[in-house]
Amino acid sequence: MTAPAASFTVQALGADLAAALRALPAVRGVAQLLDAKGESLLVGRGASIRSWTRAQLGQARPQPKPGGRPRTDLSKLAAAVRYAPARSPFHERLLFERLMAPLVPLSRRRDLRPPGWLWLTDERFPRLLANGAAGGTVLGPFRDARAAARARDAVQKRHLLRPCDFEFAPDPAWPTGLRCVYAQVRTCAAPCLAREDAEAYRARTQRALLELAAPPADDAALPAFVGRREQRAVVVEELAGGALEVHPVAAWQVLEAGAVVGAAGEPLDAVLARVTWPPPAAPAADAPWLVAWLADKRRSGRWLRL
Repeated sequence: MTAPAASFTVQALGADLAAALRALPAVRGVAQLLDAKGESLLVGRGASIRSWTRAQLGQARPQPKPGGRPRTDLSKLAAAVRYAPARSPFHERLLFERLMAPLVPLSRRRDLRPPGWLWLTDERFPRLLANGAAGGTVLGPFRDARAAARARDAVQKRHLLRPCDFEFAPDPAWPTGLRCVYAQVRTCAAPCLAREDAEAYRARTQRALLELAAPPADDAALPAFVGRREQRAVVVEELAGGALEVHPVAAWQVLEAGAVVGAAGEPLDAVLARVTWPPPAAPAADAPWLVAWLADKRRSGRWLRL
């Protein structure tokens, strides 16, 4: 079946706090405390929406030890709790990020970093850049800009791509080329010195592109999830009872409206056949948190490139 869309419920706390807390579900999910004006006080996630809310309202058990950190108590400020149950750890992360995105800009998120990208230029003799370019093929994402630069250096060495930004007509006696260290130590194919013609050099760049678009599983410099920026993939989570939950990802945006939850024991191929790829209602900057999720060795979900 198609996975239900994210649906947040707002529960007023009212005068009877204990009764309001009992009405909250004791299941995995995401919750947000709101003040009387409906503005956000705190967003969190955990194994129990009820337990998390109770802890933030000063109702956590047991009492803190003498001299220990006092427990959080937002009961005098909070007027309601907005929450949504999560089917899986990945679904929980998705709900959390959808709540956080309008509240905290990426520049203020200490747990996230802007991802790094590589650009293969569309010049006559293409280059691989880690700082952006006009045109060309975009590949990534990498954990950050430094990781992208390390991958660029590794790919350049393997495929002898030129690191310079010169514009030239190949000439065996080109002065700048003759003085180039990369050309002299042969860590570059040196098309400037006519060691290769444009066709042979482009074949070299195509081999580099294939490696970047589908890195080997054991490549230390290139994470297995790296590929063309417009690539499609799915996140697969196994739910209790053996059912599979599948989230489609296109151009590094999670298309939650196309998510599917299979029946218990249903084969993955059958579940994938029912995944849809609806255009997103609004663009979302999912790449930073997706890369952080992919780099987390404790994650349970699988990332499958399509």
